Amino acid sequence: MKKTFLLAAAATLAFAMPAQAALVASGISGVTNIAGTGNDFESQLAGLGLTRKATNYSIGVTGAPVLISVYRVGAESALTDWVQVNTTNAYAENNDTWDLNDFLISFTQNSNGALGGTINFLSNGNGLGGGGAALGAGQVAVFLPGNLSGEGGNSYTANDLFFGFNDSGSSDGDYDDYIIRISSSAVPEPQAWLMMICGFGLIGGSMRYGRKALTPTVA
Repeated sequence: MKKTFLLAAAATLAFAMPAQAALVASGISGVTNIAGTGNDFESQLAGLGLTRKATNYSIGVTGAPVLISVYRVGAESALTDWVQVNTTNAYAENNDTWDLNDFLISFTQNSNGALGGTINFLSNGNGLGGGGAALGAGQVAVFLPGNLSGEGGNSYTANDLFFGFNDSGSSDGDYDDYIIRISSSAVPEPQAWLMMICGFGLIGGSMRYGRKALTPTVA
């Protein structure tokens, strides 16, 4: 009986697990090496397996609903740069040292497809006006693993994607003036929460049944 309880609980929890959330960079072309560009965070990016970059790409989401979180990772600029998330939230850099956990903001995307919301970079010296430079623009690179070729049509799927802004205060092309991390994590739907609760309830029931079965009796 206890085994039946546990099997039922395991099955319920398995079905309750949300879909694997991920970010997808697709249509990638013009892939080049980070090395040799003077990127101040080259070694930290390499430590994450990211040794290549591209500025031609689009970003999508799979496994919705997905919690999208944005982090300020590092910056090196003579200007003042901002990342603007969903129009009203702008976050400045201050030549920040490398930090993977400097959380800025999160929002939920409920459907698969193109990354929703707006994520733009702005600078007090880039002349971009209110529109800024969006992901996939020539001034915003996505950092990529070394096994991606320079040919067109590449795609890269990961839970975390890193992006670097190259403000027009410099034509160095190092894409380290403001680096952010965009992270994806699954959001359980209401029915998934219900199944998880049922699964844990079955586990609790099996434990109580097991304890009762092991209660000693006096002859």
